[in-house]
Amino acid sequence: MTKPSSTSRARPDLMLDTLIVGGGIAGLWTLNLLQKAGREALLLEADTLGSAQTLASQGMVHGGLKYALGARLSGAAEAISAMPDRWRACLDGEGEMDLQGLAPLATRYYMFAGPSTMGRLTGFFASRSLRGRIEKLEPKKYPQAFTHPDFNGVVYGLNDFVLHTPSLLEHLAKQQPQRLYQHKLLAEHIKLHSDQVQVQLGDTLVAAKHIVLTAGAGSGPLLEALGLDKPQMQTRPLHQVIVRGRGLPRMYAHCLTGIKRAEPRLTITSHREPDGSWLWYLGGQLATDGVGIGDALQASNARKELTTCVPWLDWSTAKFSSLHIDRAEPKQQSGLRPDEAFVERHGRLLVAWPTKLSLVPDLGLQLLALLDPAAKDPANSTEVAAAQSQALNLPLPRATIGTEPWMVTGGA
Repeated sequence: MTKPSSTSRARPDLMLDTLIVGGGIAGLWTLNLLQKAGREALLLEADTLGSAQTLASQGMVHGGLKYALGARLSGAAEAISAMPDRWRACLDGEGEMDLQGLAPLATRYYMFAGPSTMGRLTGFFASRSLRGRIEKLEPKKYPQAFTHPDFNGVVYGLNDFVLHTPSLLEHLAKQQPQRLYQHKLLAEHIKLHSDQVQVQLGDTLVAAKHIVLTAGAGSGPLLEALGLDKPQMQTRPLHQVIVRGRGLPRMYAHCLTGIKRAEPRLTITSHREPDGSWLWYLGGQLATDGVGIGDALQASNARKELTTCVPWLDWSTAKFSSLHIDRAEPKQQSGLRPDEAFVERHGRLLVAWPTKLSLVPDLGLQLLALLDPAAKDPANSTEVAAAQSQALNLPLPRATIGTEPWMVTGGA
């Protein structure tokens, strides 16, 4: 770990409480949380807001039951169990973040399987420990995607839901538009001191009490360039699949048909095309096992999996395309997925990885707890607010929201 710089410092042009580097869901959530807490903050994004992991996610806010398919509640399943209710409180305007007016893409998520698949999971899902988190549905309560006469399996409703990630980013961004800038911050422009961090942004020297890295996969290289040996980052790749076909119904569900390990065979979400039709975005075991294989073979695998999981639809003319994702997380000795959100402080620098979209509220509260106490500014006047707004008018382009990757990906 490098020591803070003791060199002389120039007088800064702008003083902040916190400078945030990285404009995905973690960075935007942190920015809004800090401003709500009365802390002066600014966010820098190298590309477009959400352009890496956030917009490539399936948008699920889940309670971890997809981690419990071994018929037991794992550490990951327990750590995330309260997240759907915390997010719903935010959507109702009663949680730690005001998300009123943000409509979910789907208000419920499902698990389904063909006949004779569930086995011991049937008793586990009916256990008292899962009460309120999962419900076996009667056919009259099935969502439309499962009302086809050729479906003869079982459907469970989960206490999970799906957010439209561009709308989520837009909702958070519009509350702090003057604090979002597009700028790739380089290590040579950062000086860490014992009492503050100084960052050169063009001709403007910014000083902050804290700098927070929420840049996902970009945080690892920046830490290395700064000469910091911890925390270390790991990436876990996925080979997701986008499916386009005539008349695809909306579906938000995990397929458990014939599963042989504790992971959904397919995790399916539906997303609106510009022409109003729906595409399917596939994760789950297909995406995990598809790492390292070519796109053509993955498309063939996806067609086979859909034919097994959703045999009542015709997949002969569907078009498939691939999306390769590297999920950035704190390094684990096992190399496996971390169970919880991660925030770690080293002097004036904090590094944060949510590990899952669902865990972002936990990340925010962890981060707030690690910051120095906020300075109390008695001059809370219109004139001061106007001066701060003008000071934040940096000679940098404003950050804009990115595009969902399937909107620029064709099919084959």
